[in-house]
Amino acid sequence: MKRLGVDKSFKQKIQPTNTNRKPITINAWAVWVAAAIFYWYEMILRAGASVMAQGIMDTFTINATQLGLLTSFYYYSYVLLQVPSGMLLDKIGPRFVITFSCILCTIGSWFFATTTSLATAEISRFVVGAGSACAFVACLKLASDWFSPARFAFIAGLTNMLGTLGGTFAGVPLAKLVNHTTWQQATIWLAYAGVIVTTLCWVLIRNKPKNKNADTLEPTVRLRKSLMILAFDKQIILAAAIGGLMYVPVSSFAELWAVPFLMNSLAINNEWASFANTMIFIGMAVGSPIIAKLAFKQKSYIKLMKVSAIACAVCFLIGSYAQSIGYFPTLIALFVGGLWLGGQVLCFSVVKERVPNQASGTAMAYTNAIVMLSGVIFQPMMGWLLDRGWTGDLDGAGTRIYSAADYHQAVLAVPACLALSWLLLKLCKDTHPKLNY
Repeated sequence: MKRLGVDKSFKQKIQPTNTNRKPITINAWAVWVAAAIFYWYEMILRAGASVMAQGIMDTFTINATQLGLLTSFYYYSYVLLQVPSGMLLDKIGPRFVITFSCILCTIGSWFFATTTSLATAEISRFVVGAGSACAFVACLKLASDWFSPARFAFIAGLTNMLGTLGGTFAGVPLAKLVNHTTWQQATIWLAYAGVIVTTLCWVLIRNKPKNKNADTLEPTVRLRKSLMILAFDKQIILAAAIGGLMYVPVSSFAELWAVPFLMNSLAINNEWASFANTMIFIGMAVGSPIIAKLAFKQKSYIKLMKVSAIACAVCFLIGSYAQSIGYFPTLIALFVGGLWLGGQVLCFSVVKERVPNQASGTAMAYTNAIVMLSGVIFQPMMGWLLDRGWTGDLDGAGTRIYSAADYHQAVLAVPACLALSWLLLKLCKDTHPKLNY
C-alpha cells in the first residue's frame, strides 16, 4: 500500500518548480498586518479571562474547576472549527472568513459581558472561540500566499509576536480597566473595539496578489487527499502534539491561572500579577522571530525546538516557586521562559514542509486544532488540581479560597508538559526549506 504521507515525488507533482523569492510589497505587509491585528484582538479576548478570573467567579458563584470549564468553552469551538476554517481559507480566501470571524468575536464578547446566566456565558465564550478559530491560521495562509516559502518561519514568528502582544495588552492595561470599572464594562469596550477591527480587515485584506498565477502553476489538491495526508502522516501528528504541549504555558497558565497563582503566592494585587504574567507574552513576542531566524541559519527546526522546550521547562519550574523566590526573580523566570517559548511556533513550519502549498490553510488549521487541545485539557485540569488541594475555606461571596501550596501543585503541570515535549522531539524528523531567504 502506498504511504499516505507527502513524499518528494508527490510534492514535485503538485507544486510549481519555480522557487524564486516573491518580492515583498507594501500590499503584502498591509494584508498581513490587518490579519495579524485580528489575531492580536482575539488574543486579548482569549487571555483577558485571567485578569477577570476573580470577578467572573464572584459573578457566577463558581469554583476553580467550573471557571476552568467556563473559559475552556472558547477552546471547544476553536478546536472543532480549526479544520473547517482552514478549508474555507483554502476555498474562498481569507478576506471574507476573517471579517465574518471578527463579527462573531464582537457579538460573543457583547453577550458575555451582559449576561448573568452561566449557561449564556458559556455559549458566549463558545461563540468567541468560533470567531477566533481562523485568526492565527489565516495569518499563516496569507504568509504562504504573499511571501516566499523561505520567509514563512520568520513571518510565522512575527505573527506569533503580534498575537502575544495581544496577551500583553490583556495584562496590566486590561487589569487597570477592570479595576476602574468592572470586568463586564471592560468586555463591552472590547466588543466596541471589535467593530473597528472588523472594518479594518474588510478594507485592507485581499486574498492573493493580483499577479500571482497560482491557478496555472499550482493545481488544486483534492480535499480528501489533503485530509488523508494530515490524518495518516505520523510526523505531522507528532509535531502538532509537541506544539500543543509546548503551548500549555500560554493556553492554560498565562491565559487563565497565572494571575490568580501570582496574586496568591506573592500576596500582590491583580495589576502587579498581570505585569508579571505579561512577561511571558513579551518574552514570546521577542523570542518568536529571533528563534525563527536562528532556525533558518541552523537549518533545523527540531534542534531549536528541543532547546526551547528544555529551557522553558527549567524557567517555569523556577517560576512555580514564586512564593519562595519572590517577585522579581519570578518576573525574570517568566520572561526568559517566554523568550524560549518562541520556539513553539516552529511546529507549524515542520508541518508546512510536509504538505503542498495548496493545502497549507487546511494543514495549518489541523495543526492548530491539535495545539489548542492543550487549553481544552489543561485549563480545567489545573482547576481540578486546585480543587484537589482545597481545604474548605470560603470567602464572603462563597467562593473557594486556595492556598499557595494548592497553586504550586497545579502549576507544576506546566514544566511537566514542556519536559514531555522535549522527550517527544527525539522522535520527530527535521525538515527545512532549501531556498534562498
